[in-house]
Amino acid sequence: MKTIYKEKYQKIIQFLIATRKEKGITQQQIADQLNKPQSYIAKIERCERKLDILEFIELCEAMNTSPLTILQKIVN
Repeated sequence: MKTIYKEKYQKIIQFLIATRKEKGITQQQIADQLNKPQSYIAKIERCERKLDILEFIELCEAMNTSPLTILQKIVN
């Protein structure tokens, strides 16, 4: 099974989406910070694009969120 279909990966993506929405940040705002098109964020959130660990960290930093906070939520 591909990683993007695993439960823990899905949880990471859901926590990223929830964090973005809780902070009132749009996909476009994050994309602008990362110098990426908005579709880059949309594809990650729809699990159409696999997020590697460095991209995960950059995404968290763009939302001013600790990557460890999100990772702790899926471990517990």
